[in-house]
Order: sequence, then structure tokens, then C-alpha cells
Amino acid sequence: MSLVCVKTFKTSPKGKTVRKIIFLTLSSFMLSTFTLVNFAYAAMDTVESLTPLCNKDISHSCFKIGEKYRTLDKDDKKALPFFEKACKGGHYTACSHAGILLMKKGTPYSKEFKKATKYFKAACENKHDKACFNLGSIKYKEGRQKRAIKWFDVSCDLGNQFGCNRAAHLRK
Repeated sequence: MSLVCVKTFKTSPKGKTVRKIIFLTLSSFMLSTFTLVNFAYAAMDTVESLTPLCNKDISHSCFKIGEKYRTLDKDDKKALPFFEKACKGGHYTACSHAGILLMKKGTPYSKEFKKATKYFKAACENKHDKACFNLGSIKYKEGRQKRAIKWFDVSCDLGNQFGCNRAAHLRK
């Protein structure tokens, strides 16, 4: 528990100084509130508790379920539909994740690459620099260097240094 002391001030017109010390437990209150909020969020972050929210089209919940399947369970196949649903709801990091999972499964010109391109474009159009970079990578793997440079430049303009480096390298 931390205590806060408020500065001394005058309380009478005769110049008598009265020292008042006010102890506030504000920081301990904030700490306990923060801890309670974290416990509440931790309890909500189970697949079982997030699924009803995802079913109500709350895209961030769908994204979190996808992340749990992708990172904890290492199950990209289970994660993909949740990223796709979150993407449709406007969660552009989910679009990028869906694109990555599809790109890993596919080969150039495959249906997976075409679908990944769609997801990367959706995220890139909404200023997601990594999606723009990945779009450039798909175009490069397809042998479309000019289009690859275009998307690497877009990612560079959005602050992605890897995009800048890749575009410069391809221009040589």
C-alpha cells in the first residue's frame, strides 16, 4: 500500500499554518482494481467464454480464439476459420494471420495463394504494413517482380523497414 502526502497549505487568514496530511490509498485502490480487471479478462479468455461472443460477430473474440488455437494448440487448421471470421468483421490482423496460414498451405497460383492474396489485400488497404509486405512476398513467389515491388513499396510507406529493403533489393 502506498501513501500520498498532500502539500501543506494555510487555513486561516491570520497566517497560521496548519499542516494537513492527507493519506490516500489511491494507488492501492488502483492496483487492486487493475488486478480485478486482469482476473476478469483472464477468466473471459477461454475458448468456451469467447465462443458466444464470436458467434455474435465480435471480431476480436474470434481473433483471440484463432490465436489460442494457433499458438497454444499449434493447430492452424482450427485457427483458420476464426481468423477468417474475424477478418470479415474488420479485424485486419486476423486477415493477415489468415493469409499467412493459407500461404503456408499453398503454392504459387494455387487456390490457397489466391485466397491469401484476398486477405492480405483487405488488411493492406486498411494500412496493415505486414499484410502489404506479405502480399509482395506472394507476388514475388509467383514471379511477378513488378507487382511485388509495388506491394513492398506500400509496406515501406507504412513504415515496414523489411518492405523498404526488399523493394530496394529487387530494383538492383
